[in-house]
Amino acid sequence: MEEISLKELGEYILSKILYVIAITLSVCCIGMFYLTVLQVPKYESSTSIILTGFTNVNKDNEAAISTNDLNINQKLLATYQEITKSKKVLEQVIRDLRLSYDVETLAKHISVTGVTDTEIIKITVTDENAELAYHIVKKIADVFSEEVKSIYNVSNVSILDTPSIATKASNMGIKRATVLSLGAGLVVAFVLVFIAYYFDTTIKNTSQIEARVDVPVLGSIPDYNNKNKKKKSKNKGGKK
Repeated sequence: MEEISLKELGEYILSKILYVIAITLSVCCIGMFYLTVLQVPKYESSTSIILTGFTNVNKDNEAAISTNDLNINQKLLATYQEITKSKKVLEQVIRDLRLSYDVETLAKHISVTGVTDTEIIKITVTDENAELAYHIVKKIADVFSEEVKSIYNVSNVSILDTPSIATKASNMGIKRATVLSLGAGLVVAFVLVFIAYYFDTTIKNTSQIEARVDVPVLGSIPDYNNKNKKKKSKNKGGKK
């Protein structure tokens, strides 16, 4: 495999700058058309759950908050995120809302993340139906809270932010479409130019000849046709 000269590659790209611009604009237009017209709009609805102090919910109804609640909650944070998307929770959501989704499909619509350095879990549901996304995320929060009580026999979960019905699609927008399309266009343009450069076997200067045949170049024949053309263009430009 031949070594690639970054200098030669840069010069080659500059010589093909019009092609780069044309390809970039073409891909950008196609991308924007897809992202703003053809793409199916999707809506997000989110809720935040905060882990509070442990309140015992045993038969004696004794309430007690441990001084180690903070450390325990931090350790349970990852476990709670997994419970949120567990099969048991999602099956209950599907039954209660009479969804047509199976567990695997519904799980793909759900994002569960822990807010860094906090005891907050954010649940986000994405769906083509804004109202359905709202009902799903609300039901997940309710079922999850009950499931925690059932598993750990404690109640340390509280709703921090209630969900709402989205009015705008999360995957659409002029700014977003422009940035993504422009970025894709530049990548495609440079990849194509690089491929053209890599497979271009023509000799462009004397240094390439010396590198390939390992002998010095004693002289070169100038292209007088190009020189004459340049002179003519200068003379025409100088006439009034």
